[in-house]
Amino acid sequence: MPTFFQNKDSLPPELLARWDRAVAEYDRVLQGICGDSDACRLLFYNATREKSALFWRLLNGKDPLPMPPPTRYSYPWYGIIEDPGAHQVGSIGFHAYGKPLGQQLAEIRGTDREDRLFIEQCGWAVLSRNAAAQDMLERLQSDEFTLNDQNRLMAESPEWIIQYGKWQAYRLFVQRYRRHTLPRFLEDTLKLVDKSSWSWTNTVMICERDDGGIELESDGWFLEKVS
Repeated sequence: MPTFFQNKDSLPPELLARWDRAVAEYDRVLQGICGDSDACRLLFYNATREKSALFWRLLNGKDPLPMPPPTRYSYPWYGIIEDPGAHQVGSIGFHAYGKPLGQQLAEIRGTDREDRLFIEQCGWAVLSRNAAAQDMLERLQSDEFTLNDQNRLMAESPEWIIQYGKWQAYRLFVQRYRRHTLPRFLEDTLKLVDKSSWSWTNTVMICERDDGGIELESDGWFLEKVS
């Protein structure tokens, strides 16, 4: 869990000058979203200011967004809203999509089947998907699903249109990307391809780098706003 600053006294003068404004705005935002619900406060933002992405944003002179952004491992993901271009994502809960929900959760959610994709532990509503994504779902629900199926499906460019809250829709799609590793870690790195990670499919070694590293290329998932 990240800590954005140690305590008030550790802040530089330019941030300390915004402290009172940040406190007032932080409390206003939480009150508007959560009212008196402590559980809601914990869901959207960490109550400890030193660990609050919202409070750190306010201290740096930025305004709060008009509504809560998607989260990334429980922390507000401001970049997906504000930064242009495609954003790489890793952990996605494809296996659960479309499966029956337990009675209690079904009553809370108003549906008897899982209708969200959980991207880095945040639920996004599914608006549509292409034929390759549908094929992916059907193969995932098959008892015969293999790594070869995964590699083939990623190469066929599955695509989903998803949405978080009232924010605009996003396209979840497959794109090639590069990463590097050191030779002594190559064997352990390539073992990841054999695990259930959609970020390591169709991995190939491209070249050796001048700095002694090795360049790899893989298929991975990316999110981008629908234009």
